Amino acid sequence: MVNVALAGLGFMGKMHLGVYLNKLEGVEVTALCDVNKEALDIKSLDAGGNIGTDGAEIDLSGIRKYSDYKEMLKDGGFDFVDICLPTYLHADAAVDAMDAGFHVFCEKPLAISVKEAERVVDKVHETEKLFSVGQCLRYWPAYTEIKRLIDSGKYGKVRYAEFARFSMTPTWTWDNWILDGKLSGNAALDLHIHDVDMILFLFGKPEGLKSNGITEKDGSISHITTLYQYQDKVVTSSGGWLCSGSFGFNMRAMYILEKATVELDFSRNPVVMVYPGEGEKYPLTLAEGDGYYYELRNFTEAVAAGSFSGTVTPESALESVRICFAEIDSAKRNKEIRI
Repeated sequence: MVNVALAGLGFMGKMHLGVYLNKLEGVEVTALCDVNKEALDIKSLDAGGNIGTDGAEIDLSGIRKYSDYKEMLKDGGFDFVDICLPTYLHADAAVDAMDAGFHVFCEKPLAISVKEAERVVDKVHETEKLFSVGQCLRYWPAYTEIKRLIDSGKYGKVRYAEFARFSMTPTWTWDNWILDGKLSGNAALDLHIHDVDMILFLFGKPEGLKSNGITEKDGSISHITTLYQYQDKVVTSSGGWLCSGSFGFNMRAMYILEKATVELDFSRNPVVMVYPGEGEKYPLTLAEGDGYYYELRNFTEAVAAGSFSGTVTPESALESVRICFAEIDSAKRNKEIRI
């Protein structure tokens, strides 16, 4: 049995809690922490975010509850800490947990700055604790099946790829922290990092990039579009959270290979269609479940085994943060950035 302490019971905290309570075997939630004491008395997983939780009723009796994070770490009784706190708290919470002797799973992005992200990675190396970050697209069946298809070489090399992520404005966070760019990095970090990380996972680090963005009063960027420089392909991405509430949320991608076109669109069913150069179009068969389930299953299995798969490493999570901030810098200065 693997025991977990969950810190933060907002939208993503409830998402993770639902996975632990209702979907994973061999895992027990032994402690919960949130500064909002009302959040510790939740009876349902309904979270109101841009991707629906299951809304199931839950019973948290028998689980220790804390409003003081360091007190929870001191009491222990778990194998790892799952950090679903606001982004600006990630680095301190992760370092404190590792210093207290615990493995850590941290929600994305790794930290609110490159410097803070580097501090966390240094601590991972110092303590040798298992550590991963919730870059869930690396585990999401639609994306992982496309990666498998690309890597197989069946349809040749990728010549063009574009990624898009559009969301209504998030209004569901505690004290509205996510709309403060100093606390969240705004959409250019918090939302867009998903596609940045997938681009790195598929194609490696670009040689350079050029970005444009919509800048808010606080100087942060709420929508960003980037062209990445690779010698053998064209890659773009665009993402933000300026859409109207009635739009909701959608993630899309398009891959043009030498011998086929692959389209991903979560507003459609089937989600992924393959259009071969020869033959009829067909849907990719996808495993049931989402990236949240598979990433947490992967990490809890790693804790039980004492070794990690390495799908999302501390270094890969740091690189995604670095690229996001390079894009933000490019957009603000209207300059091409060499990587």
